[in-house]
This record gives sequence, C-alpha cells and structure tokens, in this order.
Amino acid sequence: MIQDPLTGDAGSTYAPLTPVPDARRAFRTGDAFALWFSLGIGLLVAQAGALLVPGLSLPHALLAIAIGSAIGVVLLALAGVIGTDTGLAAMSSLRPTLGVRGASVPAVLNAVQLVGWGAFEVIVMRDSADALAKQAFGFSMPLVWTVAFGLLATLLAISGPLSFVRRFLRTWGIWLLLAGAHGSRGICSRSRTSPR
Repeated sequence: MIQDPLTGDAGSTYAPLTPVPDARRAFRTGDAFALWFSLGIGLLVAQAGALLVPGLSLPHALLAIAIGSAIGVVLLALAGVIGTDTGLAAMSSLRPTLGVRGASVPAVLNAVQLVGWGAFEVIVMRDSADALAKQAFGFSMPLVWTVAFGLLATLLAISGPLSFVRRFLRTWGIWLLLAGAHGSRGICSRSRTSPR
C-alpha cells in the first residue's frame, strides 16, 4: 500500500515528506534548549560579534547584536510553530505552498548557506586552536587543525542533531562550553592588563 507523503504515518525510516506524529517526536524542549544555548555562547558568536566593534562603538555593537538576536529568535520560533503544527521538517513544509520545483530553491539555498556556515565554523575553531597551541606550546599547525575540525564537523553531521545533542550537549557539552567561556574571559582580562 502506498502512503500519501504529506498525510501518512511516520514509519521507522527517515521520510522527510511524512508528518511525524507528536508521540513520536524525539527532539523535545530540553534538547532544543541545549542546542540553541550552546550555539549562543560558542566561539563563532564571539568571533562574529567581534567583527562589529571596529565599525561600531561598543554600545552600538551590543544594540546591533540584541536586535539581530531578537529577529533571529522570532524567525526560528515561527519556523518552530510551523514544524510543530505540520510535523514536517522546514524544507518539507514548503512543498504544499511552493510545489516541488518551488521548494527546491530554498532547499538549495539552505544547503549552500549550511556549507558556508560550516566552513566558517571550521575556520574559527582552527584559528582558536592554533592560537592556543602557539601560546601554550610554541608551534603552529593550521592545516592539521583544519583537517581535524573538518572531520569532527562531518562526524557530527552524519550522527545527526538528536544524537549530538543528547550524547554530548545535554550530558557534559554545555558545562564544557560554560567553563571555556569563563576561562576565555579570564584570559582576555589578563591579556588586557599584562604589559606588552
């Protein structure tokens, strides 16, 4: 028997056009909080925010960050409401409105921006790890860091968000991120006060 991809029950395999009933939705509030909280305190956010400071004063940069964050949160929340109502992934929920061909345009644009964002994340992690290795051990190896973080990002993408959030972020990843953020704050304050 063939099921309608937009109305059928969710099976045990991945079917992006099949709505997932509420009882089978595995990514819950605690998972979403762990994911987005960790993204909000990561190196990437600090690096992106630092790009504002040369062109803006600190109060204006903080205001820009607050406005941008508010806009991003509202857009994510609206996408979350659509996903909750339909039981579909974001790209799948566009098909009833835009059609198969129309929905392929945002899907391709989303894939391109995810590759670009992933590359930016690898670059930020590479530069941070290389700076720490240079300061602590006196050597630089950006190519090794690029390959290592590229492989790690690929592994995380293959394992899927639920596995990553539950096995890493919710158990000990958030605490590691908070410790790193606290430690980097101390390093930054010491570097500002140390004589050159």
